[in-house]
Amino acid sequence: MICVDACLAAKWILEEEFSDQAQALLVSAIREGSRVVAPPLLPIEVTNILRQRMRRDRPPLALADATELLERFLDLPVDIVAPDGLYESALALADAYQLPAAYDAHYVVLAQMLGCSLWTADQRLINALGARLPSVKSIRDYAPGLPL
Repeated sequence: MICVDACLAAKWILEEEFSDQAQALLVSAIREGSRVVAPPLLPIEVTNILRQRMRRDRPPLALADATELLERFLDLPVDIVAPDGLYESALALADAYQLPAAYDAHYVVLAQMLGCSLWTADQRLINALGARLPSVKSIRDYAPGLPL
């Protein structure tokens, strides 16, 4: 089982740096029968990433294209889970590690609760937690064939 955050999941539908590694991670998880999980905010954050592409890209991403990408994302085999205590634990973790927002803490805590790794493309999160929490893994470091 692996947990993924929105920075990584967006790379499954958008061409960005490290999209190839993100795709390979997803393919490996599917091939191995590993469950891919995320907290309930994942689809919301991916939707927001697409909206920002509509606003900021030059040329901007069209609504029809963004909608198609969102539908592709929603069809991916990601289990959205919210175990008891997720929100309270995320708040406590954000405070303990002095994270500026609690969003990222939900992914970290979910991975901890389920005993799996969190894969992310968020370098700020890696910089803040990676050395202190080895279960937080950067997609930069993933190569096909490596353990999930």
